[in-house]
Amino acid sequence: MFWSLLIAFLCVSSSDQRSTPEDTSYTAAVVEYQVQSNTSINLQNYIELIQNASDQGADIVVFPEMTLTRRESVSVPINGTLKEYPIPALQPEMYHEVLVSISSAARQNQIYVVINVQEVLNCTDDATAEFCPDRQVFLFNTNVVFDRNGAVIDRYRKINLFGEATRTPALTPDLGIFETDFGVTFGHFICFDLMFQVPAVQVVEKRNITDVVFTTMWFSEMPYLTAVQIQQAYAHSMNINFLASGANNVGIGSAGSGIYSGNAGALISIMPGVPTTRLLVSKVPKVPGQVEGTYPGPIYDDPSNHDNLTLITDPSLPSHVTRLLREEAEEDFTLFDKDVLCHFRVKLRKRDGATNYRYRAAAFSGVRSYSGVATGGTRICSIFACTGTTIDTCGKRFSTFEPNTTGIFDELRITATLPEPNVNEELNASEAAYFPISLDTTIMPLKTNDYTFEKIKFFDIVSVIKMDLKNVNAELYTFAVWGRQYTTDGQSAAPPVEHSDDDGSSTDTTVPPTTTEADSAPGAAVTNSFSVTLLVAVIMILLRQ
Repeated sequence: MFWSLLIAFLCVSSSDQRSTPEDTSYTAAVVEYQVQSNTSINLQNYIELIQNASDQGADIVVFPEMTLTRRESVSVPINGTLKEYPIPALQPEMYHEVLVSISSAARQNQIYVVINVQEVLNCTDDATAEFCPDRQVFLFNTNVVFDRNGAVIDRYRKINLFGEATRTPALTPDLGIFETDFGVTFGHFICFDLMFQVPAVQVVEKRNITDVVFTTMWFSEMPYLTAVQIQQAYAHSMNINFLASGANNVGIGSAGSGIYSGNAGALISIMPGVPTTRLLVSKVPKVPGQVEGTYPGPIYDDPSNHDNLTLITDPSLPSHVTRLLREEAEEDFTLFDKDVLCHFRVKLRKRDGATNYRYRAAAFSGVRSYSGVATGGTRICSIFACTGTTIDTCGKRFSTFEPNTTGIFDELRITATLPEPNVNEELNASEAAYFPISLDTTIMPLKTNDYTFEKIKFFDIVSVIKMDLKNVNAELYTFAVWGRQYTTDGQSAAPPVEHSDDDGSSTDTTVPPTTTEADSAPGAAVTNSFSVTLLVAVIMILLRQ
């Protein structure tokens, strides 16, 4: 029990390190936290990390998903008791020790704190003030936010569960939003929520949010969705500050945290391949991307450490329309799949290694599975590494890291021509989003000055995105324009298509899509002749630039 700790925490200390509404920046901290099963030990560690964050001048500290209460459940009565008694530290007999101790630590250290817990709601209790659709006990995956006084100011229940069979999705799709005394309003959501229109797009576009908190226990997936890779890409495309705190359990593929600012990329980030607990602290500009002065930047791990990190593979790769790139060659060609047209300019050389990755170019417009728990629409133009020449070897790294095994791209440009996203008026959120995706041998994305990502819109019908590699020394696993098409979520995943295992040495430089049953399935994105003509016309104009 932690009641002895309360004596030290009940007094509120003042701080001259607070950011104010007039400041152009604030200081944020996120925690990469090694998963442990003992709640008491986790609570002690959290309290120490809160104090460390405060000592470094942080205004807010964020902890990961499901790293505090692994087996215990916590009641968070934000519509009941917490309305009248919002500071658990001052009424310890009314609340779970987790809320009491974190409230006390936030109060003592004068810092905003975001934690994630398994929340319990007992709807068999007639006295509850919460919404109850049935008389039963519900479990939720929940973020809880404390202000500098230790008051609980917001609660967000995860909407999009990743399996989690014992838990219930949020009973209503309420967005997580809280205000601070330093002039920043935050949105917040949890892990798999990042993949969906609600809340990841809606919370930004509907509420004009520029700063988002993200608690996660991510399962990294090559080639497009490793943790830091997608965190940075989301911050870039949504033009927001993104505070991402990740659980660390490398044996199951969980790692990766960071603080990002729009198109400036990572202010600080980490993707460890070994068990790690680490506090990451950085100044954050209140206008995303407008970074001044120095900041820590990415913290790189030895790539050989990632031999210990479990990485899964995107199951939709066999459904991509692909072409094996030639080694020691310069190529200029186009791939298309339904409403996605991808033009590639590639000049590839081998490094002086005994074994080298091969690369495929790909186009995809269809629906993929997320580890069997959900499906979602994607639109992609990409280059990704393979350990061999067949499609089943792609989206993987060699089991043991060896240097000088990636290709050298003296030139790499992807021009993606895609449908311009519509806006769902009811949700006030775009129905699609496109992201700059890259990955190198450190399982980290490229720095944002290592590539350009430019989008041009034509007649509110077509988006043309040009992604151009600037760092020819990059040791690439992935370089892609990766998009989500939310309107096809829930449909069946696309079936595999045929792939050529040669290196495209034929003179025909345009590869048409393979016809599959999915082309005529309900909701399939089949391109009509007008769209094809428009896409080709636009791409030809751009290629002459």
